[in-house]
Amino acid sequence: MGKTSTDKLQLDIALEKLFARKRVLSAGRECDIFASCAPRPADYSEDDPLIGKLDHEWFDQIKPENEAVNKEILKLLPSLPAPDTANAPKLSADNVWVWGGPTPSWGGSMADDTLIRGADYFHAENVVYVYGPTTDKMLQLHAKYKKMLCQINANCRTQGALANTEEENAELLSRLSLEYPNIAGGMCDDYTVGSSKIVLPERFEKMYTAIKKHNAALKLYGVIYVQELGRGKFRLIQPYIDVVNLWHWNKEDILDIDKNIETCQRDFPGKPILLGIFIHDYGCASCGTPPELLIYQLEKAREYVHKGIAEGIVILGDREIKKWPESAAAVKNHLAL
Repeated sequence: MGKTSTDKLQLDIALEKLFARKRVLSAGRECDIFASCAPRPADYSEDDPLIGKLDHEWFDQIKPENEAVNKEILKLLPSLPAPDTANAPKLSADNVWVWGGPTPSWGGSMADDTLIRGADYFHAENVVYVYGPTTDKMLQLHAKYKKMLCQINANCRTQGALANTEEENAELLSRLSLEYPNIAGGMCDDYTVGSSKIVLPERFEKMYTAIKKHNAALKLYGVIYVQELGRGKFRLIQPYIDVVNLWHWNKEDILDIDKNIETCQRDFPGKPILLGIFIHDYGCASCGTPPELLIYQLEKAREYVHKGIAEGIVILGDREIKKWPESAAAVKNHLAL
């Protein structure tokens, strides 16, 4: 067994120990671990009265197991093919989107300008506005951004924010795009997760048709996770997704990003990719993603944008800046280089 195989085995062992600890800690827990955050400095003062409830205990409780996993991931990074960025320009502000919107969930904020604060922190020109209502007030508030996507599907983390049917949400966005020219399309968040064998096309077809009703230039974006790829799950909805918003739910899967991109291209031939960047590692430890791993992912994204395979990145997002300031700053600073 070679060094890389040995290190991969050690990563798997560390992951298994982390998952076992996670199950124990999660049992009967009142606070959602997705609302976990880094320890606050002694002099920290919260300036957002509309921020949701945070879990201040999780990070220290899972810390030993999470650090063991991070150690093994970082041992493997140097053995991976280096990002092919020799002639690639840096990711411009036009390549960068920030995901967010008003929600009390997972440490978010109900402030109307929460996404604006997040996008401006990363100097992004584009936003993915989710969780909030699609109203003139909110669209005017975000009108300064070059491109804007709005959530249209029913999986909304803020109860009652999207009260219409999915088809009606898509048609409304299509009509509003004539008044707000920065609207570039609609986002379907976590729509395919509940399908085990195959995603049925009817709902996607209705949203796809409705979003182009008043503006044929609008695009339908769909969230896809890499662990869903390669099983033929999406073959019936390929015609109804214009851009794949691809996410690595588990941070260790970023190590296989080249393979995952290739599989995504086979599942969605000819479709551009918007690569998701998780500052909060939701799938594994529910802690901040290691800065070194984020930088590797950003450089791979730069490679794929240069090759014309990806159209950019979307950072999730606004609520994570306060939750994981070190990881958020690593992304911000690397983009500014």
